[in-house]
Amino acid sequence: MKSNRNIRKPLLALGLCAAIIGALLAACRPTTHEPNDTPPAQDTGIVLDIFQPHAAHATMWDALAVEYRNATGVTLNVHRPAAGRHALEELKDALEREENVPALFFFHNPREYHAWHEHAHNLSETTAYGHLIDRNLALSVLEENGENSNHKVVAIPLGVEAFGIIYNETIMAAYFALDNRGTEFNSINDITTYRNLEELVRDMHEHREALGIEAVFAAPALREGESDVWGTRLMAIPHGQELNNRNIDVTGDEIDRLHLRYEEGLRNFHHLHHQHMTAREGLDSRSYADAATEFGTGRAAMILGSTGFVGYLSSVSSATVNANEIAFMPAFMRMESAPRQGLAFEAVQFAAINGRAEQEHIDAAEQFLNWLITNERGIDFLTNRLGVIAPYSTVINGRQMQNVLAANAVQWLQNAEVTNTITWSMLAPGDEFRDQVVGHGLRYHVRGESSWDEFMEDVREGWERHRARMEY
Repeated sequence: MKSNRNIRKPLLALGLCAAIIGALLAACRPTTHEPNDTPPAQDTGIVLDIFQPHAAHATMWDALAVEYRNATGVTLNVHRPAAGRHALEELKDALEREENVPALFFFHNPREYHAWHEHAHNLSETTAYGHLIDRNLALSVLEENGENSNHKVVAIPLGVEAFGIIYNETIMAAYFALDNRGTEFNSINDITTYRNLEELVRDMHEHREALGIEAVFAAPALREGESDVWGTRLMAIPHGQELNNRNIDVTGDEIDRLHLRYEEGLRNFHHLHHQHMTAREGLDSRSYADAATEFGTGRAAMILGSTGFVGYLSSVSSATVNANEIAFMPAFMRMESAPRQGLAFEAVQFAAINGRAEQEHIDAAEQFLNWLITNERGIDFLTNRLGVIAPYSTVINGRQMQNVLAANAVQWLQNAEVTNTITWSMLAPGDEFRDQVVGHGLRYHVRGESSWDEFMEDVREGWERHRARMEY
């Protein structure tokens, strides 16, 4: 039965890629703490139970619990999934037990809301939500009650990352300085649509020798397990636009079908990229490190990637490109100039509060979230230890960022003239869909063994097949 809770997302699409969390670098300059001679706060007797799905982050959370206890007198009791258990199943069990019930819990996939919606606490009046610099990053639902309805904020992002085209500013400046260039573009700011991007890429290709590059784009990685950048991450952009424009209820049955009504933009982008990249053969054996090396050594002017690309670039031993020479531009797929397309953003982890907890514990959960984004130690935990962009004014404003792409991504988030896309959608059918359907289909297509239409049909069928096997 279709739920009457509708996701309200002016820029929505669901997000995809919690697996890249580990690749994100610290977004902000590391905080140097002076020795703390302040005695620990008096024990309040309050124990805040928290569910955290990442066993790999156990040490970091345990250290944070000590810091928070010393600072506030509140004890954090952090629960994690047992070995071999799915995090969602563990969370559902934890919410139904009688003792040590989590008042605060973290999760990745907004589709999982279906499993715990009865526990959802409205975060719209919390201090943390008030500091969110783009409220479209929050997970909101429309609750209908007869003739009345109201929006309910059920989760806020712990951190986000951005995805788009990463370009070499030095090469782009050289192109715009060419007297014989075939376009009238004077800067990257003149590129606002797919048509602009197409014109730019084709003309740069004609001047590649003068620019000292082999091709405009670094060839993608399509070997098994590494096809996500050229696969589902790109696909999530038009899908996000579709979910927004059709106001799809992601907690209902309609998400089980993949229409891809804006597939033309995806196809155009894929083919433009494929025609102007450093290699066209052997893609199914390439790694993303191979692509990063081509870009890092100046053989290509652009590469698809996320905020964590700075880490890949720093690992290229022969790199001639400095991290301070790179920036984001959108992976343009729209033909129209209004609304202007921005970057693709996804939440790498969400925070929600258990509305069925005791009020004392609900208050403690709200206070902890506020501490994370306002206290220097909390901010250090998010930006340096977890390595995420915390999209809150208390974290972003006036803070110098070490990751140049994270700093650039924040500028896009704060730009009121663009429509950034929230790309959560490709999480819906799970990892097997991304690897076995999209990745496998792309390898066949680029080898010329299937047409684009056949590839898209396989993707649609694969989506429905994998969605049918999932519980949420």
